[in-house]
Amino acid sequence: MNNKIVLLLLLVSAVVFIPVLASLGNWGLYDWDQHFFYNEAARTAILDYGQFPLWNAHYCGGTPLLANPQSGFLSPFFLFVLLFGAVAGLKLQALFYMILGLLGTFLAARKLGSSSVSSALAAVIFMLSSWFAARVVVGHTTFFPFALLPWAFYFYLKSLAAWKWLMAAAAVLAVMFLSGGLYALYASVLLLASHSALTAAEKRQLRPLLLAAAIFIVFLGLAAVKLLPMIELVSDIPPPEDVQLTGFGMAARALFHPFQGIAENDLRLNPGLVTGAAMLRGEIPWGWHEYSAYVGVISFLLAVISAVNYRRNWKLQLIAAFFFLLSLGHLLPLWPLLRNLPFFSALHGPSRFIIPFTFMIALLAAQSLTSLRLPRKQLISCLLLAVVAAELLFVSLPLFSSAFPLTPQAGLQTGNPDFIQYYAADPYVSQFPNLLQNLGTVNCWERIHLAPRAAPQFIIDRPNPAFIGNAYIAETNQSFDFDYFSPNNIRVNLESAIINDTAVLVINQNYYAGWKSSNNKAKSFGGLLAAEITAADKKIEFYYLPRSFVLGAVISFATAAILLLLLLKPGLIRNALFQPQS
Repeated sequence: MNNKIVLLLLLVSAVVFIPVLASLGNWGLYDWDQHFFYNEAARTAILDYGQFPLWNAHYCGGTPLLANPQSGFLSPFFLFVLLFGAVAGLKLQALFYMILGLLGTFLAARKLGSSSVSSALAAVIFMLSSWFAARVVVGHTTFFPFALLPWAFYFYLKSLAAWKWLMAAAAVLAVMFLSGGLYALYASVLLLASHSALTAAEKRQLRPLLLAAAIFIVFLGLAAVKLLPMIELVSDIPPPEDVQLTGFGMAARALFHPFQGIAENDLRLNPGLVTGAAMLRGEIPWGWHEYSAYVGVISFLLAVISAVNYRRNWKLQLIAAFFFLLSLGHLLPLWPLLRNLPFFSALHGPSRFIIPFTFMIALLAAQSLTSLRLPRKQLISCLLLAVVAAELLFVSLPLFSSAFPLTPQAGLQTGNPDFIQYYAADPYVSQFPNLLQNLGTVNCWERIHLAPRAAPQFIIDRPNPAFIGNAYIAETNQSFDFDYFSPNNIRVNLESAIINDTAVLVINQNYYAGWKSSNNKAKSFGGLLAAEITAADKKIEFYYLPRSFVLGAVISFATAAILLLLLLKPGLIRNALFQPQS
């Protein structure tokens, strides 16, 4: 039966992604420009320059790339982008996430004791809920890792019986984080922490809490290569305070209304098309993709029926209630309380926690269907699975079909052999095409970034009179072209430089801690990368290598090596700790 179920889930994935794969080369709307850009920038650094993507000169006048919470090039799924480019690679990545989400939910439900058909129902409810389709429509690739939430929970459940599985759970959390899935990570941490606390209280044992703590510690070690640079960046540039408008009415529409079209619901909730500051102040709803999570009445009623078997399902029910109340944001004190916890203050979209709520609904529905006493139960269960799948496909397929309407701009990769800082007319839709033309978008669209200090060479299509050069001497404005340019490395030939004693060489790019120069005199000059030079400096090289990355890489490598050793020699620690000494 399980093999047939797996084939069924693979078939569902294929059906859902037919419209996406049919437009494999097309571009998308909303945030797709930005997410194509993030991924193509990392791909360019690796394939064109042979560099680890630490820095990105192509947005905001230069800003860290690895440290950006949304960077995902350390994910194993980035291989799709490397092989096929950002446009096709991210669509194939989404398909892979769909498959993993279906299989992971199936396994998690089976681990909780649900039957095969009921577990398949749970998989369909979670991954065909409109939350995933909505994120594909708007290009929220950093929410795709929510499909790994079931795997984190599954491995955690297995670790309650055998400690070695905690390593797998920690690895899943690390993959979420390294894929840019910050909200998926937060949801997983909350899920594992709350379930372990409830299990510890139920069994009156500390073991579940200790296992959860061990999972988090191992995760921190594996993720340190990105975590330390990210903490450094966010500490220097705290994200802005936003308020999201939420409510029971919007939650009900998100969960039960059969029409989840993004543009249509945006227009309905915000007929005046007022956006920007008013939205972030909580005066009007955010885009509908932030709320959409259709599960339908049938699935929800099945989850409610699980209350009949409260003694078996009470933990899942409490966690479901927790995530739903959390998704209501400032309507309740739970959301402000959570944001007062360390590392949780950066959260700004409470409605996003409706996604783990749908996961709980899926598991509870599976538990109900398993425990219900029905005549010809196998047949009725299969029919119910078919009805729910058809209902969810009716809602999600139109979203997938509308995701990529734009024909790609032609001839972009034939322009500008030399890097140019550029002020775009509309940065929200031009970061990706600018990157393909080797243009850096100074007026970028980015939530966390350095203050742009670089002067654009062109403002839209006109030369900027304030632009001095890519490199210049501050005292005389004598300019130089780059002798070599790459994301992490810049060289300037100063043979023709006119210097009386000492001077400051300025690079038209933001300065940030981690930039160094070959003469060990790198510094900030009005926020720009610079170095003190003398007449003896005929060539100077700048390179970006932050200490946080080096330290994080060492910690992550050491953690991975220890885990590998434990997998290959599982008795090593036991023998070292407990074998008597002769």
